[in-house]
Amino acid sequence: MASVPIHLLVLVFLSAVAKTSTGSRACNRKYFGVDAIVCVCNSTYCDTQDPVRLPPLGQFVMYESSKSGNRLERREGHFQNKTTNPGILLILESAQRYQSIKGFGGSVTDSASINILALSPNAQRNLLRSYFSEEGIEYNLVRMPMASCDFSIRPYTYDDFPHDYELKNFSLVLEDLQMKIPIVHRAKAMSRKPISLMASPWTAPIWMKSNEDWKGEGWLKGQAGDSIHKTWASYFVRFLDEYAKQNLTFWAITAQNEPSSGYVKNYPFQTLGFTPESQRDFIALDLGPALARSSHKDIRLIILDDNRIHLPRWAKVVSGRLKTSKTFF
Repeated sequence: MASVPIHLLVLVFLSAVAKTSTGSRACNRKYFGVDAIVCVCNSTYCDTQDPVRLPPLGQFVMYESSKSGNRLERREGHFQNKTTNPGILLILESAQRYQSIKGFGGSVTDSASINILALSPNAQRNLLRSYFSEEGIEYNLVRMPMASCDFSIRPYTYDDFPHDYELKNFSLVLEDLQMKIPIVHRAKAMSRKPISLMASPWTAPIWMKSNEDWKGEGWLKGQAGDSIHKTWASYFVRFLDEYAKQNLTFWAITAQNEPSSGYVKNYPFQTLGFTPESQRDFIALDLGPALARSSHKDIRLIILDDNRIHLPRWAKVVSGRLKTSKTFF
């Protein structure tokens, strides 16, 4: 579409499209009820796609997934000059712009890593290729938890040593060094495009938390600007430092995964609660300055890693009243 010359408003008519295949391999379908269909990969076979390229001027390419079983079925056709009996009518308004799209991706969690590494070497390769290579769907974003999350088999952080305000005992764990980091390196090696990494914390070390527990209703002890909050901010920087030593740098971090969940009584997973006001103050007094002083000062900081119900108030409170010398998101 991007290669078609258009003005402010253009009526575009499409010719009949035909399925094409020039080397891709079809989905090996497995059905789970009426609407649930997956493509099965194994050690010897996985569906693939031809590399995505812009078509010649006046032509288009479309990919279709459907309840009937299509999974990214490639079709192509020509734009028509005539204006009678169109099969599909598109109205393209080139002057109307909305948000830009950074990309698409998924999370490399402990459970994802465990399941990937449980496959045979060839099946692992096919699975990662289907996500990250130009024969697959070319994910270009990867989200990584900072320590354990709700997809971990045990709760942990990188400094479970009470009152270690200087983070002398901070260290990555086997889940990082033997599972997540090697998988991300393999994915990056398969991709012809840069892969952007983002990180999110689920919980602070429990000695920093009001309930001294991984789960349930709990937030950071004290208030923004105190020693606990500054240590938690330094924890972010140490995480980025340690991953940099493993040749992985991050495009962005989020201030907290689902900050509202930390105010839910008996919440069943790792969590840390923030209100928009407490997140604003933590960023302004602790996390923002800590990042600005670090070698990661250009990293993007994302707020409201949570449900849409909190919009627009959360964004207005946090971004509208930050008293910092720099915008961090």
